[in-house]
Amino acid sequence: MEIPAEVQALIDQRNQARKAKDFALADQCRAKIKELGYEIKDTPQGTTCKKCN
Repeated sequence: MEIPAEVQALIDQRNQARKAKDFALADQCRAKIKELGYEIKDTPQGTTCKKCN
């Protein structure tokens, strides 16, 4: 599945925020991703993303 560049940029920004323990920014990124119609999930292998139904 192709993830739009805008969504991928938000995922990358969220991952960086989580590493920096900036959970407020991470939550904002997650909300923006959801607004764009995608859902992310954190797994031991990394973050996954899929289009919401």
